Amino acid sequence: MQKALLNKTMSGTSVMSALLVMLLIVLQPTSASAKAIIIFTTHVQPESNAYKSTHLLLTEAFNRIGYKFSMKTLPGKRSLYEANKGTFDGEAHRFGGLNNNNDFPNLIMVPEILLVIENAMFSKQSINLTMPWQELAKYSVTVPRGSLWLTAMAKQYAMEVQELSSPDKMLNFVKQGRADIALMSVEALDILDSKAFKNSGIKQVGPVLSTLAIYSFIHKKHKTLVPKLAFALHQMKLDGSYQRLIKQSKIIDKA
Repeated sequence: MQKALLNKTMSGTSVMSALLVMLLIVLQPTSASAKAIIIFTTHVQPESNAYKSTHLLLTEAFNRIGYKFSMKTLPGKRSLYEANKGTFDGEAHRFGGLNNNNDFPNLIMVPEILLVIENAMFSKQSINLTMPWQELAKYSVTVPRGSLWLTAMAKQYAMEVQELSSPDKMLNFVKQGRADIALMSVEALDILDSKAFKNSGIKQVGPVLSTLAIYSFIHKKHKTLVPKLAFALHQMKLDGSYQRLIKQSKIIDKA
């Protein structure tokens, strides 16, 4: 009888243990829901290839260090100011020279190149500039709003500068004769294949103007993430996932 009672007690204990384990499984958050989310601002437009590449790369990099990632597009300067204030956790896509800008002291550059962007001139005029920057004095140009480096260079050399929010708007200005030249990323070559611009006569004129290394910047409240994110991006380049995601972004862009 004692043996039967012992068996019964052990059986009851096993049931209770099983129920307790099941309860813990139900109450335990999944790894996805347990991850904190990091939100970066960006001035890059969601329809651009640069946005898609940036989003895919940073999503993967943050996932490797235990975070979910999201990006919010804001007007160019506001994007920087909101990130610098700490309203958001960082700025996703800026050229490295921002690190020396005293207007944004709270943003720390992640010391691993995110992307490399080439900029060129696009026009429907027959323009042949042997010294592109210096010879812009007789032309009106349009630049991406929030692109600090391109804007500064254009204002230094061009006759007139207009800042616009997207590549499509910039090329439309050129198409309509409201600007002579669009200064923008060479990804515009893909946009020129679209129905809106295929017969516009707009083409790249002259060589590549500049090649810029693009970095992400993290607000100082998350400064411990800087080396971790840099390492994750570096490892992605070594294991091939960086190249895979860049290729994927271009496929998405043409979808």
